[in-house]
Amino acid sequence: MLSAYIFCVLVGGGFLALSVFGDFLDGMDIDLDVDVDGEIDAGGGADVARLLSLRTIVYAMFGFGATGALLHAIWGGSSAGLTAVVAGVTGLASGAIISTVFRYLKRSDSGTALGARSFVGLTGEVSMEIAPDSAGTVNVLRGERRYSVRARLDSTSSDDGPLGPGQSVVVVGMADGIATVVPVDMKLLEE
Repeated sequence: MLSAYIFCVLVGGGFLALSVFGDFLDGMDIDLDVDVDGEIDAGGGADVARLLSLRTIVYAMFGFGATGALLHAIWGGSSAGLTAVVAGVTGLASGAIISTVFRYLKRSDSGTALGARSFVGLTGEVSMEIAPDSAGTVNVLRGERRYSVRARLDSTSSDDGPLGPGQSVVVVGMADGIATVVPVDMKLLEE
């Protein structure tokens, strides 16, 4: 059973660390957003569906594994049944508490990120070439966080040719998560 506890600690703790320290890993831009919406009219079925989100399962795994491994280390495996029960209850409780907290944050808009329109007017730097006929990516600094955003050339700038990596651009619009950009005219900035 110890190997199951260790597995749950590693998998759950790994995802927990990624969610906590993800903003600090500047070179790695990982966004995992899983939303399952649905209405179930069968009694408390909607609450059960909310509790079985990926986030809840991962945090419950971590709570189960950490508690189980700790109790196994303390009791030396002499009461494996009691360890499994306590670890299971602790895991379910941690998953339920985390799920409740995130539902509250979503409902109260406490953790709401700025909308896509907040990128408009910001300058960025091309990180993957943007051609008139294909999208690329730009790095945009908004607040203290750097975002990598898919981008395409504005139709009025499409005759300028492709924009290469390192070239400065201004975001003039956002649609469906893709920025519309124009190159920064360095001559105008110098005046």
